[in-house]
Amino acid sequence: ANSVWACGTLGIKSPRLFNGLEKHSEWLFNNGNAQNIANSVWACAKLGVRSPQLFNRLEKDAEWLFENGNAREISNSVWACGRLGVQSPRMFDQLEKHSQSLIENWNAEDIANTVWACTKLGMKLPGVMKGSKK
Repeated sequence: ANSVWACGTLGIKSPRLFNGLEKHSEWLFNNGNAQNIANSVWACAKLGVRSPQLFNRLEKDAEWLFENGNAREISNSVWACGRLGVQSPRMFDQLEKHSQSLIENWNAEDIANTVWACTKLGMKLPGVMKGSKK
């Protein structure tokens, strides 16, 4: 996960590394933490790398991410979905479910990235949008 994040940060596309991430995305979710997952999906989005297995698993484990991730990890994951155009109903259901708490505790950058992703994907999330106006 750290190597993938570093590639994203430096703007280096490494097909071999990202193919490995795609191939081992189940392992990442079974053994990694919220930061590893968020950094991996962020790097994919930053570089425009499609990783269907990784994002399918993110969708499947959206509730886990909201229970175990912090504001930055969640907002970066939501941003990654927006950046790649990945529809993730479970992710956005969790976002709406937790919107009050998230908006009260997140910083402006995390809120802005999340609202941007919602808008980009055409997601109508009244709790998020209402809270973001504060």
